[in-house]
Amino acid sequence: MSYSFRCKDIGMNCGFEARADKQEELMPVIQAHAKGSHGINEITPDLMNKVKAAVKKA
Repeated sequence: MSYSFRCKDIGMNCGFEARADKQEELMPVIQAHAKGSHGINEITPDLMNKVKAAVKKA
């Protein structure tokens, strides 16, 4: 099973998409993208909930 995340699924105007075999592997990639591309230095609990809700199992 793999997991995927797309920024546009949480309302961002961004084409970023990430995939990983485990959800735990996906989160650091998403955090690095959020910081580097969106200037988000801290993932708030509200944002983390949105991200987790947008992660899809494939």
